[in-house]
Amino acid sequence: MKIKILFLSIVFILILWVIKLFSTLPRVYFINLENKISVVSTNKIKPKICEFRVWEINLSKNQIYFFENCELKEVFPIAYQAPEGVWYQTPTGYFRIGVKKEKHISSLFPVYMNYAVQIYEDFFIHEIPYYLNGERVRTDFTGGCIRLWNKVAQEFFRKVKSGDLVIIYKDLDDIVLNKKFVLPVNKNEFYIRQRFNSPVRTAWSNSKDRRVDYLQHAGVDLAPNPDAQDLNVYNIYDGRIAKIVKNGYNDHGLGNVVIVEHLIEDKKIYSLYAHLAQIRENLKEGDFIKKGDIIGKVGATGYGCNYWRIWEDGCDKKGKLDIHLHFEIKNKPVLENPFMAKCLINGEYKNCYGYVPDNPDKFGYLDPIKFLSQ
Repeated sequence: MKIKILFLSIVFILILWVIKLFSTLPRVYFINLENKISVVSTNKIKPKICEFRVWEINLSKNQIYFFENCELKEVFPIAYQAPEGVWYQTPTGYFRIGVKKEKHISSLFPVYMNYAVQIYEDFFIHEIPYYLNGERVRTDFTGGCIRLWNKVAQEFFRKVKSGDLVIIYKDLDDIVLNKKFVLPVNKNEFYIRQRFNSPVRTAWSNSKDRRVDYLQHAGVDLAPNPDAQDLNVYNIYDGRIAKIVKNGYNDHGLGNVVIVEHLIEDKKIYSLYAHLAQIRENLKEGDFIKKGDIIGKVGATGYGCNYWRIWEDGCDKKGKLDIHLHFEIKNKPVLENPFMAKCLINGEYKNCYGYVPDNPDKFGYLDPIKFLSQ
């Protein structure tokens, strides 16, 4: 009798242990599409930043991760996202959750986008939309918003809160690099925090053509993972130092900058490395620099200080530093855009630094990731 009681006690303890174990595991949503199961691996997912509540949207993996107190709690699959390389692509970077609308009509198209959660200005996360007559939209086209399957959208809508931090990014894992180049950062320890052509709103004209309200990112911002050890910035290809700008000396917000001139297939191309925490000692204009040589270290410099922050920027701000490399490929060794286009910022047209008023390839820029991969 005693053995039986002992056995039942052990079984009961094991059951409690299993229940506790599974209660601590992140909730993962599985979607059955044409008898195919979407399986999500959560073993190696770590937060990019620790706050009480953080939503990370990985556009490479088509997944949304919810972290609470730095622990992964839930994973949501993305149904569709906007195509890359167009002005209405899904924006990347740091944002805060805005308004939530259970019933919502698009400001751009005559469709309902229910369970809509604002991530940035005109960009939302919502369920698969339907037309005003009740018919579901069958195309996977989206004007920059992120679509979720209906039940997933409802659960996401229930869970997310206005004010939650959002990070939208891409991985570097899947990049197949051309062998003649090297990446400017350690591929295993960095991610794309803001991609080429990512939209940034600087005007509120209420125009039907929303493009006039947005600028486009002219490079890529590469940010280190929180546990990154290698913060060096590397020269992508043999060349000569064409320009060095020190933080606070007409840097126009780009901080410490190095521009390298490369001769590739008898054509001059320039790579720009900005926001550096420091430039390699004794590096000077005119120096020859080999592929893979260290240029400096990633930082958050601009306007003579560590200006760039995770949320509110400024020399007098105390928020967490937004450490990253702003990296450009362009056809002139200048800080501004090579074609001298003007950008509408706070009601005034100004020279553009790091951004342009339309697709960057119209203003002398090349997509850095595509350039290094071709």
